[in-house]
Amino acid sequence: MEIKNNYLKNLVSNMTLDEKIGQLFTVICEGGIYLPAMESLIADYHCGGLRVVPAVRYSQKLFVDKAKRQQGKEREERIYWTASTKNPPDVTLEQYSMVLKRYQELARRRKSGVPLRIAYDQEGGFSRDLTFGGAFVFPPPMGLTATGDPALAYEAAYALGRLGRAVGVNMIHSPVLDVNVQPDNPEIYTRAYSDDPERVTAFARETLKGFRDADMIATAKHFPGRGDSLKDAHFEIPVIDTDWATLWERELYPYRVLIQEGLIPVIMTAHTIYPAVDPDEIATLSEKMLKGVLRGKLGFEGVITTDAIGMKGVTLKYDVPTACVKALTAGADMLLMRMSTDEPIGPVIPQTVERIKQAVSDGRLDERELDEKVYRILNLHEKANILRTSGRAQESIGQVLADPRCIGTCRAASERSVAVCRNKADLLPLPKNARALVVEQRVPRQFCPNNGHWYHGMFYDQLCRFSNELSYIETGMQCSEEERRMIFDNLDAFDLVIATNWYYRDEIGSNTQLVQDIIRAGKKVIVVGDTPYEKQCIPKEADTAVVQFGVTPYSIGVTAEILFGEREPQAVWPISYRP
Repeated sequence: MEIKNNYLKNLVSNMTLDEKIGQLFTVICEGGIYLPAMESLIADYHCGGLRVVPAVRYSQKLFVDKAKRQQGKEREERIYWTASTKNPPDVTLEQYSMVLKRYQELARRRKSGVPLRIAYDQEGGFSRDLTFGGAFVFPPPMGLTATGDPALAYEAAYALGRLGRAVGVNMIHSPVLDVNVQPDNPEIYTRAYSDDPERVTAFARETLKGFRDADMIATAKHFPGRGDSLKDAHFEIPVIDTDWATLWERELYPYRVLIQEGLIPVIMTAHTIYPAVDPDEIATLSEKMLKGVLRGKLGFEGVITTDAIGMKGVTLKYDVPTACVKALTAGADMLLMRMSTDEPIGPVIPQTVERIKQAVSDGRLDERELDEKVYRILNLHEKANILRTSGRAQESIGQVLADPRCIGTCRAASERSVAVCRNKADLLPLPKNARALVVEQRVPRQFCPNNGHWYHGMFYDQLCRFSNELSYIETGMQCSEEERRMIFDNLDAFDLVIATNWYYRDEIGSNTQLVQDIIRAGKKVIVVGDTPYEKQCIPKEADTAVVQFGVTPYSIGVTAEILFGEREPQAVWPISYRP
């Protein structure tokens, strides 16, 4: 690798080994308030980036638990444990911006002066981190494809990028390039644009351009592709036994095209085994996959980051320090240090640093190769205008939120991503003042802030615009036994049930079983789901079904209007699969 930028070359050459290793880490940072316990990771371990999750704070030990504290190293040994998962403090976007600013000020005081890359997830759907304070909430990638308009994908990414930069975020773990050909995929589903690689490429292309134009570092994922999986890599080690020709023409197609077009700055790896390339190793840790396929066959010269290294897709086979060393020697540049909620991150960082130093010492990781990794990372910072310059004129959060262009994009994306999937019983449109029981799920707080912008029961309230004869029962994403009893104790009073059936991975699931049981009880049911897949949201027993590809405040209102005939659905079916 030829290092062309002398400024960056000198910056890397003046770093200590510890500083170089620190630049590889992107460390989880949970909660919407400033955590003094994060100071050691930034100041003492020189971590190059944060992966922020502002809406939740998991119960997690963050720092080294040593029996005996060492004088002068108290900050390194600080123990921080919080159990405020269910009721984290509310903050505004402006308040959260000040939190991120404090972290950046701490980073800039380091000897190298290198600022933090601050990354987040904002795919849309139920994979999003900035949902509070009136932040824009867009449909997920498949919902954008359902609009039939790649230009909307550009506008959505541009709006998200502008708002992220205004808040203080400069890197996003999107777009998803997975081609979701498996209807029962428990992890990817509507996070993919489509099951057609050309459609995926068309919409991802515009998303990448939108982020680029907003100076937001984009991350294409999950290389080489997680769309044909029956397992969730958060909890298992998936094996996708697809032949090489299919991988090349389907999974790798979006990467091949978009790398050639120079649009992908960062690629995130998949915690999955692909026997066609490497039958023995997880892709994240496979030299055959990263150096052989991604760097070699595809010619990718950008930054390679791992997915969250604490996922079971890795830790069922290796401990985290071992996995990190294997990922680096295989060709990865960045390590996403996010653990599962039951594993402390604190002890992992110093252990991993020592393992990496040992790998450098014994020659498994050449220090020249380490320098190249750090150079690629800093070059990424430079191109996104976060290293030395402020780039575009800094916008305020209020300016972005009030911009009619952004508001119009948010509204249009929601309006054009709702489809009537089935109407076999001719229940739609409903007559005004239709009498029905509305069974609505309570969306987890990290996805629905439950405030004036978006709250539990919003769907019911929107339906009440057209009928005064509606009753309401709220459930969790999967109803409890108490909620179930309440529904069936009152079911005989209604001929019609309108039920939402949102889905979020197998760990939270959906209310599909409840919907099926209500239908078996002889009731007419209109099911409103957020994925088009039978197992997740749209059971075959449901004669009337609406797919609202993204659960957003705007789309909730649009769905209510479609049910009562006040609006025609506009969505273009985005996949070949039909439930």
